[in-house]
Amino acid sequence: MNDLRLRCSLLVRMGVAVGVLATLSIVVALIVGFIGGLLGFVAWEWIATGLEAVASFPGVSDVTDVSAPAAGFFAALALVVVINWWPLLTRYTPVEYLFQPTPPSVVATGAVLGCLYLVIIEGSAAVTSGVAAVLSPLERAVLGLGLSGLLVVGLFVAGARREIRNLRSELVDDSVPAAEVDPELEATVRRLAQFASVPAPEVYVTDADRPESFTLGSGASAVIVVSTGLCERLADDELEAVLAHEVSHLANFDSRIVAAAIVPVVIADDWIDPDASDPGDLLWNAVFRALKRYGQFGVAVLSQGREWHADAGAAALASPAALASALETLADARRVPETDLREWERSVVALDILPPALEEQGSGPFRTHPSTAARIRRLRRLAAS
Repeated sequence: MNDLRLRCSLLVRMGVAVGVLATLSIVVALIVGFIGGLLGFVAWEWIATGLEAVASFPGVSDVTDVSAPAAGFFAALALVVVINWWPLLTRYTPVEYLFQPTPPSVVATGAVLGCLYLVIIEGSAAVTSGVAAVLSPLERAVLGLGLSGLLVVGLFVAGARREIRNLRSELVDDSVPAAEVDPELEATVRRLAQFASVPAPEVYVTDADRPESFTLGSGASAVIVVSTGLCERLADDELEAVLAHEVSHLANFDSRIVAAAIVPVVIADDWIDPDASDPGDLLWNAVFRALKRYGQFGVAVLSQGREWHADAGAAALASPAALASALETLADARRVPETDLREWERSVVALDILPPALEEQGSGPFRTHPSTAARIRRLRRLAAS
């Protein structure tokens, strides 16, 4: 019965989270894409004007019956031959280097520069004539706007994913492999990973008094990091239960799921101007702050479900009573971090064992974790049964 309730709860949470994050992604993509499309459209107009200007330069197609696409193709082919077969050319000709004051080198340099010139001129002519023949001015404008918008959205998604990777890298900085300081810790994780049928992750220990354990990455690149404060505060069975919780995150592919879910939230945050002062910028910030909070709610609903699932997995791999005891100990020892590290995003991305310590970020509808007291009650019921 408990397992059925958990599965139903996870399905409902997944449905709510997908609905929230899908609408957020669409709205953010439309706003970012439209603004980026307008800017890109202007840039495309400049590019088109530049191509037309370049295409007006004299080329082979102007004095022969060879078409611009064919002339550009053969010029590019000649450059490829020269670049790829340069050792053969120098072996069977008196040319050794380009840009040398010898007659053979001057001829070879002129030929290479001529081919490059033709690639640029004839290529520009081919592009402008081809686009003009296929698309009307209105269609070119719509295509330019759409491609620019997609390009800008893609760049922002790539930037957000890079931010997430950097955030993960910061979490591993100053950590050392567990094999160097606590081989037993690494052995425990390997044993739990074997029980969970997942590749054994790398295990690192960070020198921090604040008790923490978190999971980064997935598959062969997975990493589990624990702090010295965590190891010092927990008994062996409690530490094993916490590590089982982190291994369960790996078995459930939670790192990939939450990393994808948080992307639109990071994009919305990037569009907030921290130095806004005039009414227009303040209104802009209000819109994107509302979108960010809306996305945080969706990610929080999803993240809480993943934590419940990881607790259930840990209870199967280790002692549920030990995990309940560990949560109780860690909740009492947890304190506000000394460094500002985007605490809410950090807790989500890292799949930390406990929610952020900051009260306004770790409570209410934006909680990344279920209530610690509720988790302890459920684990103790599992232990009793």
